[in-house]
Amino acid sequence: MKKLLYILICIILLFVVGCSFNKQVTSSISTFTEEEKNDLQKFAYQSLSNSLKKEIIDWQQEGISGFKSGSKLQVFNNKNSNTKDIKDIQTINVTFKTIEESKFKSINVYLDEKGEEVLGFLKEDK
Repeated sequence: MKKLLYILICIILLFVVGCSFNKQVTSSISTFTEEEKNDLQKFAYQSLSNSLKKEIIDWQQEGISGFKSGSKLQVFNNKNSNTKDIKDIQTINVTFKTIEESKFKSINVYLDEKGEEVLGFLKEDK
């Protein structure tokens, strides 16, 4: 009986620890005026390669949110093909919806907290 209880406690601990390493936290971000949203969307869109731009329906349609990953999150950089981990970095996430024929559900561009620098992007597969 003690052995079974010990095994059960170990399983529960592994589950709790495992779940804590795979969390992503979306946090609130100050509200933006329509002009600020438009500027952030335009800035994020312009940072993408022409091939990714062709995948997007309308760069002014999708949303902007505050985002902070609680786990490792590698984003890609268009300029030098490197990746960057944005874990625990407060970012602005600009999401673009893609065309129906695209193999991607959306393209997310991550900006620094002030919206002045592109940290990278991720393509969400369908």
